[in-house]
Amino acid sequence: MSAREPSQRPDGSGPLQVFVLDIDRRPTLAFEANDLAEAREICRDADLRTDLSALTSDGIPVCAPGSTLSPRAAAQEEIAAFRHAAERAPASSQPTMTFLIKIDGVMVVTISPDQA
Repeated sequence: MSAREPSQRPDGSGPLQVFVLDIDRRPTLAFEANDLAEAREICRDADLRTDLSALTSDGIPVCAPGSTLSPRAAAQEEIAAFRHAAERAPASSQPTMTFLIKIDGVMVVTISPDQA
């Protein structure tokens, strides 16, 4: 899979959909999945929650122990931000996930689609 092309569904029926993980109602992470059911499954992953719990944004944990994680379909500007980041990501066989918030200790060169 190339990071420069939209990911395709395993059955070849077209591109994957972009979803956003809201943490405590804050749009936090954009990612691709086949459908909302798969997005929910991804967001229930204990390793993802552990990884998110280890990160901070402006000194505040991204995901506290009691945080609510809710996936939803991405809005147009979130899709654009995801595609922008995916185009710049190195090629990988792993799924691409894009933070929609500032993460402490991570240097971001471009953060919005209009900053090409």
